[in-house]
Amino acid sequence: MSEEIDLSDKLISDSDAMNRVVKAQAELAKARAEAFALRKDRDDALDEYNALRVAKFPIKQDYKPKPKTRTETVRIIANDVHGSMMDRPAVEAFLADVRRIQPDEVVLNGDIVECGGFLARKHTASYIAQTTYTYQDDIAHGNWFLDQLQDAAPSAQIHFIEGNHEDRVERWVIDETLSNSRDAEFLRQLNAPEFLLKLKERGIVYYRRSETHVPGLPPGWIKLGKIFFVHELSGSKNAARDSVSRTAGNVVYAHTHRADTATLVLPGVGLVAGYNPGCLCQRQPLWRHSDPTGWSHGYGYQVIAKSGEFLHINVPIWEGRSLLGNMLDGR
Repeated sequence: MSEEIDLSDKLISDSDAMNRVVKAQAELAKARAEAFALRKDRDDALDEYNALRVAKFPIKQDYKPKPKTRTETVRIIANDVHGSMMDRPAVEAFLADVRRIQPDEVVLNGDIVECGGFLARKHTASYIAQTTYTYQDDIAHGNWFLDQLQDAAPSAQIHFIEGNHEDRVERWVIDETLSNSRDAEFLRQLNAPEFLLKLKERGIVYYRRSETHVPGLPPGWIKLGKIFFVHELSGSKNAARDSVSRTAGNVVYAHTHRADTATLVLPGVGLVAGYNPGCLCQRQPLWRHSDPTGWSHGYGYQVIAKSGEFLHINVPIWEGRSLLGNMLDGR
């Protein structure tokens, strides 16, 4: 038989102490209930957000490149579409050519969405015109463009290089989270074009500006065969010549919004060239109202042999008409 312990003079038997215990237990139960409610509200809000995102930007199908039937590789390059600021006639002309060409690869060389709206303060010019549409509108335009592109070229492998406009989201995230890496990645996955455009679900390979994708190359660069691709390299008047001389190799760049080509012969390297096919966005946006841009519409067309040798053509688009399309129409 166990020995009895006398608790009559202990605080636990005091009525005031018991009241405090009961009150503390009640407050703990209330706190737990409130914490549970907050977690449920958070989870419900995230579920609602994800459901809205799926409903707003649906993916028509899973895109899987079909096996190639031709011996050479045909590649199309599109620069600077800029989402809500796209030039619709230029984009339609581009898509019409893509349907005819049926490329094996497509390189989207950055700034496919504008990332204005609440992200406009990340634009160095800080013009009010950047806030005349919402970020949601911009993403909707980007999804429309990708839907049309994948419908036009269902067999193509698509590479998407992050431009300085898509990079606005990451800069905003860092500002908001004060560089906390876990919070930053959480916010980035909720707001970055990489996720809102559902690139992984679409089978589109995405290359971030902040990451190294090819050993020995700067962050944001990729190399396909004998050609380097990067969004932003030189903004000078002679950008193509500057770009190829800095690369010492064949390079396709974007960012300047104007078609340009330059070739160099370098000792020990041989013949190399730099190309910018132009843009598919508005040529004279409102925020450049006092500065005639000289921007030009167009896209890049490449045919690559098994040896890796290639032909690159900058295809101009003027007033919504593709010069390549005009030639195909005239055959």
